[in-house]
Amino acid sequence: MAWQPIDDFDFLTPKEFLAKNVEFPSPFMPINNLDFLTLKEFRLRALTSQILEKPNWWQKVHDGTIIAKWRKEFVEQDAEMVKSMWRVRTQEDINAAIAEAGDDGDVDWQEFRRKRWPRDPLNEVQLDYVFDNLRWLAEQRDANTGIEATGIDRVYQSLGLIPSNLKAALISGASVLESVPEAEKDWHPGSNNQSLVKKDDGTLYVPTEQEYMEQRPDIKPNWGRFLPVSTQHQWLPTDFDVSLTGAVTSLGYINNLHPDLHKPLATTITSILQCFIPLWDHVLSATLSPERLVIRPDPYGWYSHLSGQEPDYDDYKNGNGIHDHQAFQLAYNKYMHEEKWPLIPDPPPFTPPPVEGEVQFTLKGRKTQVIVKMANIVLTPENPKYEGGSWHVEGMENERIVSTGLYYYHSSNISESKLGFRNAVGDGDMGMDIPYEQSDKPGLLGCELGTVVTKEDKCLAFPNIYQHRVAPFELVDPTVTILSTSKVPPQQHEWYFREIGKAPSLTGLPLELFDMITDKLVGETDGRGGMITLEQAEEEREKLMVERADFRVEHNKKVFEMEFNMCEH
Repeated sequence: MAWQPIDDFDFLTPKEFLAKNVEFPSPFMPINNLDFLTLKEFRLRALTSQILEKPNWWQKVHDGTIIAKWRKEFVEQDAEMVKSMWRVRTQEDINAAIAEAGDDGDVDWQEFRRKRWPRDPLNEVQLDYVFDNLRWLAEQRDANTGIEATGIDRVYQSLGLIPSNLKAALISGASVLESVPEAEKDWHPGSNNQSLVKKDDGTLYVPTEQEYMEQRPDIKPNWGRFLPVSTQHQWLPTDFDVSLTGAVTSLGYINNLHPDLHKPLATTITSILQCFIPLWDHVLSATLSPERLVIRPDPYGWYSHLSGQEPDYDDYKNGNGIHDHQAFQLAYNKYMHEEKWPLIPDPPPFTPPPVEGEVQFTLKGRKTQVIVKMANIVLTPENPKYEGGSWHVEGMENERIVSTGLYYYHSSNISESKLGFRNAVGDGDMGMDIPYEQSDKPGLLGCELGTVVTKEDKCLAFPNIYQHRVAPFELVDPTVTILSTSKVPPQQHEWYFREIGKAPSLTGLPLELFDMITDKLVGETDGRGGMITLEQAEEEREKLMVERADFRVEHNKKVFEMEFNMCEH
């Protein structure tokens, strides 16, 4: 989706901005984004990310001795990266890749030839930019909340956002959910008994499409033909009121957390969400603002600096006039891997980003909808490795998720974990504005942005226009209201069964009659009973997982992994 016009929002007060109609970009619309991230800028961001993960980095970037040491280490490590990535692939490399794949495996040749690092070595101009930028980021860091930028645009983090008392309360409340027999533990489908769901999957089971659409006037009747809208399931958010001072009040129950049995945990979650408001404000403001690329090369002059010519097959013939294919292939590989590379300029001297076009968005003074999830990744000696998830965004179009917030409240006995991000680039449906050479091979419209280290106590927030891996809870678009727990009554059969037993008019009924009444309230296969049992909920979750998995593959193909349109000319 193209960015909405935002010039009118420049320099508005929060109150004036709230009065404007804001529309957040959707990850499900055709991508109109030609801001390609070059490998050289990717390197600058990767180096920046390494420094941002160091303790007290905001102080160390002002220490000349430490900076000199880091610069030396970066140059040495970069030389190894260039050597590793840009050597010519020999026949021995090809044979090794085939052997590693085995008899039943296929070699991903596109991945085999892929370059993830710039060919030219790191220089002083690039290092100057990195550390000048870091010193500016240190000035922008919020010392009170610990909120700071990451090496990835629009992604923010903090290691000091959640007070220790809230963390302890969350761990205590979560332990209650975990204290169930092994046979009753709710492992996420397809997770190899590694992803333990503790009270997430706040799913609204939709009885009929007509009933759902009547409650969602924001969804046009024909959207399902063009956009990924589900009329079968919807994650069920909770409404929260955010005051002008940032105080958060829950307006409904959190799905799958019993209002009485889990009241302390629900209160704790509300307090944690209050801490996340300023973090989300940073992300949403950046999402509505233009992306600031440091390096913008001229794509029409990729190879204008080259003096040599690409080898011509007809020039490689032996004395009998027969083509020498092997000699040509060696010369061609040498040219493609050693001589031909695009001309990418160095970054200009660092200057603070201009305020023109920047948007200051806030959740304060709004009703905010949040989908709450809690989950653990559990590794054991018998099952010690987590393979990671697939690239995806959260939800579907009807859930209107605009940002995800993660709180890593406990982590132990694991190797370093990272969360990867990528976005989609392209020119909408036309495929006409991306210059290329006739011989260029198609590539995917997915641009990897880098990774962020995840560790205990870190809070992380990022926009849903980026694909990512894991999301304990997501923020719903504050400009659109979807069905939530404020309107949808609890669907859990056991909750009703527990409360009905307290009704004075039912306490004297024979057991058989009481069972008939409760059975009548249980949802049938069409869901019209209004309630579903645990078994039915698990069945619906399986259906949802299949629906979302199929959609994820299709969404990747159509948006994040779409191939460039190569016109013949």
